[in-house]
Amino acid sequence: MKKFFTLISIALCAMSVNAQESFLAVDADGSIASQYAAIIGEGGVANNVSNGSSKVNFATTNVTVEAVGSADPADLPEGGQDITIGTLISEADHTYQLVSINSTKDIKWEVKNQGDINFYYVAGTGTPAVSMVAEEVYTDGQPTGKYRVKVTAFDPATGGEPASGLYYKFTTAVDGALKVGIWANKGNRTTFLVDGETKQASPYLVEGYINGQNWTADDVTAGKCTEEQVGKKKWMSNDEIVALRNPSNSEWVIGAGNQPFWGNVIIDAKAGKTYWLFQGNSQIGFQSYTFAPGKTKEEMVNGINTIKVAEQNANAPMYNLAGQKVDKSYKGLMIQNGRKFVNK
Repeated sequence: MKKFFTLISIALCAMSVNAQESFLAVDADGSIASQYAAIIGEGGVANNVSNGSSKVNFATTNVTVEAVGSADPADLPEGGQDITIGTLISEADHTYQLVSINSTKDIKWEVKNQGDINFYYVAGTGTPAVSMVAEEVYTDGQPTGKYRVKVTAFDPATGGEPASGLYYKFTTAVDGALKVGIWANKGNRTTFLVDGETKQASPYLVEGYINGQNWTADDVTAGKCTEEQVGKKKWMSNDEIVALRNPSNSEWVIGAGNQPFWGNVIIDAKAGKTYWLFQGNSQIGFQSYTFAPGKTKEEMVNGINTIKVAEQNANAPMYNLAGQKVDKSYKGLMIQNGRKFVNK
């Protein structure tokens, strides 16, 4: 009997280790998770600011996350926290002296939504950078009393880790596939998931919506969507998104065009490693993450998409992968409302 219970215990442990786990920052009705709600004040202004940064921590069984928003210095040194770093530098005809800027702009964590696809997300404050300095502008060798922020953006050729701005830090306890739901204001700007050990950018897959990429009548014929979805935003696979890129684009660019992106970034995460997620020179919105222990990123993108879509219709036509119309008695991989799922 003791051996029997031991086997059950081992089986339950294996199930818990391999179970998929998720965290949703903002649910389908716009209610924000308690970890974020605790710091979002009136107008989204953070109330836990220290040394120019606002940090949010949350976790599931195998994943711990720290979201960091960092304010840029204000234009003039008056009040607030001192966040100045750096040394004296020169540029062309002007010399900029690094000065102590004591005031910062507000740090905000705001809930936003892309209404027609019901995609709520949290948008934070700060342009990510591996270094940031506050400079007084000198003209003809004379101080002007005017100040500006100078940032050094992440360069995949040299690597590094974010020191300021808006970024999300993920640490995984076991090997698996990590899928992060994001909003990117400009899909043609570089997006990085940086390995905390090597400080180098890690390859990722993407799936989701790109503004201007909509379902067409051809998709209806192919059994990928219903007639009601024509003209609405199209959920796109990694291959479809990559195909949109201009050959001159960096491999770290999600999709071609100066258009917003709502979707998932997926990587292979290793046990005990930390990864930073951020855009190279822009802010990024966070919606959710899903972690599948023991899975690869390729296995995860071929599964069920986790982002909620407003226009789901339970009575919409269903098709098999051959494009043939089927009913609910059909068993196997099916397509309904433009999404794949397994009917068992």
